[in-house]
Amino acid sequence: MKILLIRHGEVKETYQERFIGSTDAPLSQSGRADCLNLRKSLESYHIEMFYCSPLRRAIETLEIIKSDKAPTKIDPRLREIDFGLWENLRFDEITQKATPKQLDIWANQPMQMVFPGGESYAEFANRVDEFIKELLHSSFKRVALVTHGGVLMRMISTWKNIPPERQYEVLPPRGSLTIMER
Repeated sequence: MKILLIRHGEVKETYQERFIGSTDAPLSQSGRADCLNLRKSLESYHIEMFYCSPLRRAIETLEIIKSDKAPTKIDPRLREIDFGLWENLRFDEITQKATPKQLDIWANQPMQMVFPGGESYAEFANRVDEFIKELLHSSFKRVALVTHGGVLMRMISTWKNIPPERQYEVLPPRGSLTIMER
């Protein structure tokens, strides 16, 4: 199976450099342009099925990159993690609100992290892992997933046996394509 991992395009400037997990941010003009370029690279893959996060930036990316032939399934398991009270904040703003213990857990023991008022990393990882397990048992040979940086980091780091505390090493840029074969 060839799995095309697509990170949504760049978001509008007001959302850039912020933790916008569950925030329903739209794409920027440059993000839309990047997606048009991505569409051209996808044409040769003959994708059988597209799966997409229900969040606006992923849906907009899908609408730009998708050919008319392949069906689509919107799957809530592909949404980004909910950062709760830290949603839509820059990292420097989070460091002012978070305790040193919270920051240490987030950096060094992410499986123990629960975002205040949001989702736990363990819940997030479980839903992403459940999606992938189900996908790998499907009969598809070529699928595309349109989703978010956190989801893609979880998938790629799991496949490459990279521990969660080092998953940032495999964060794909916005508007990019990463291909995994299973």
